[in-house]
Amino acid sequence: MANADYFPPAARGSFYDIVNDGYRIIVLIDGLFYGKLSVWHKEILYALDSGIEVIGASSMGALRAAELDGTGITGVGTIFGWYRDGLIDGDDEVALLHEGSQDGFSPLTIPLVNLRWCLRRAVAEGAIDQRSEALIVERSRQMCFTDRSIDAILKPLEDVIDIMTVKRAMASAEDLKKADAILALKLAAQRASVTGTPRVPRLREYEYSHVNLGIEYFLNERLASIKAKGESGVRPLADYLGRISADHAGCRDLVRARVCQRLIVGWAKELYIDDVGEGESDGDATPWDTEVLDLAHRRATRLTLIDIARERRDAALSRRLQDRICHGGTGDVIVAIDGQLAAQAQEAPIPWQRMVQLTGRLVYTMCCIGLQKHIRPHPTEDLSPAARWQDDVILTDAGRVLAYAEWIYQTTPRVFGYLLDPAREILLAYQFLNCLDRLESKAAA
Repeated sequence: MANADYFPPAARGSFYDIVNDGYRIIVLIDGLFYGKLSVWHKEILYALDSGIEVIGASSMGALRAAELDGTGITGVGTIFGWYRDGLIDGDDEVALLHEGSQDGFSPLTIPLVNLRWCLRRAVAEGAIDQRSEALIVERSRQMCFTDRSIDAILKPLEDVIDIMTVKRAMASAEDLKKADAILALKLAAQRASVTGTPRVPRLREYEYSHVNLGIEYFLNERLASIKAKGESGVRPLADYLGRISADHAGCRDLVRARVCQRLIVGWAKELYIDDVGEGESDGDATPWDTEVLDLAHRRATRLTLIDIARERRDAALSRRLQDRICHGGTGDVIVAIDGQLAAQAQEAPIPWQRMVQLTGRLVYTMCCIGLQKHIRPHPTEDLSPAARWQDDVILTDAGRVLAYAEWIYQTTPRVFGYLLDPAREILLAYQFLNCLDRLESKAAA
């Protein structure tokens, strides 16, 4: 494919590193795994969920395509079929020792799949018998893939098979891995020539909801793998977290607003009220719908289409719930909450209000849904005597609404089963506003 970009063998984070660069198709062929972490299944799913078509073939691509068969990945070629159908199952079947990038990753050993293919062809053509084929395959399987040179495989068998005949057969045989790779590239070229509407990002539960096994590792892995290209060069997003002062007074209101929004969405799902207002004609407009979050913005900040789709969905649901709960009878309380919030506001390091605003409506909605879930302090907790926790008392008094909300903030959403890292929320604001350079400048200072 002349109009394709070619990368070295994939490793852990390779998909994350390019998932945000505007590609419509990714073809996975080779991958590293010996001495370096291999490309992760989750990042391939992340690319698929981002609307990118993924084709796997030949080597690591065939292995991952078989392992993820049925998830949307397209497997191509004979090797993929062998893995999918259980005819082979070992990672070492496609493994080989090769040179480094300076030598074009030239092979130093023969992959077992290529050996199998050559031997099958030789048997079919009558050059060798099935007994010789079985002996060679068994000998190869007993060896580490790093030792599988033709001579090392055949030398111990020279007394029982015709080595020279086997070598001639292998010298003229097709390179199966190469053939499968070409098939995958041809398929990608064919599909790339067909213009169509980009796939809509698919949001999975592991992306945003309750604490589940592995979700925190997944989030950290993604931040460590996705790289932003700032003034000081390419840097993983995780590096920026160390430059954020999550306890900065100016970030307090942002974190509180995000706590409100995250819990409104999560609790609404638990209460099965997350479909409220769906299909409304007014369009669920949110800050995440802006055309500013285009490819150039995403490349600069490493916001992904999944980030944007998730935040757009959650912001729209939060707004719909606020519209339903904050009706005319609550107006005086909400105005009073807004007044107290304004009096307590801190000077923010960035204008995060463009992304989400800490308003009386937002706080009041969170409190209403929290009380609906029967989330209240334990009676033994040392609380302000003014904070009585009956629903009808709390929701008619701005001070008590804010006291309840403050208890939520101090308790932390993790207690309620939600992951919310203040530094991550602040980083998201910097990405949304396309001002990661401020964090670069802060580190330089």
